[in-house]
Amino acid sequence: MNRKFFSIVMIAALALVAVGCSDDDDKAESSSANDKLKAFYAALLTPGTEQSPQWEFSDYFQYEMSMSIQVQLGDTLAHYMSSEDRMCATVGGEMRAASSPETNGTVVYIPLVIAGGSDDEYVTLQYYCSRLKRIYTLPNWALFNPAAAPTGTDGIYRPKFIGSMEHGDD
Repeated sequence: MNRKFFSIVMIAALALVAVGCSDDDDKAESSSANDKLKAFYAALLTPGTEQSPQWEFSDYFQYEMSMSIQVQLGDTLAHYMSSEDRMCATVGGEMRAASSPETNGTVVYIPLVIAGGSDDEYVTLQYYCSRLKRIYTLPNWALFNPAAAPTGTDGIYRPKFIGSMEHGDD
C-alpha cells in the first residue's frame, strides 16, 4: 500500500515538474521569438545606402485603363515618412505609376494613378524612405482593378511593408 501511494505521489510530482518546465520553456521560446522578431524589424529600420530612385511615369496613353488610389503607410515606416519619399507601382515588373507624399490638412497620403490593361493582374508597390535610405517592396499587393474605390472600401489603403514592432500589424 505504501509503495502504491508513493508511486502515485511521484507520478503527480513529476507531472507538476513537467508542466512547470513546459510553461517556462514556452515562455523562453516566446521571448526568444519576440527577440528575433524585434531584431528582424530593427535590421529593416537600420539606415541603408540607397539613393533616391528616379521613379517617373508618364506613358499613360499606352494603356487602356487606370486604377486611381490613395495610400497611407500602414506600418512602422509611417513614423519615418518625409516629403522626399517616393512610391511606385509596377505590374509584371513594369513601372505603371510613381508619386510623392501629399498632405491634405493633417493627413499625409500618396496618390497613385496606376496604368494598366485588361490582362493585368497584380500590382506590386515599392516605397523609398529617404530618412532610412531604403527601398521596401510589397509584391503582389493587390489585383489591378480600374473600378476600385480610390480610398478603398474600408478606408484609405494602408499597405504594410514591414508590419509594426509595437502592436503587430496596424
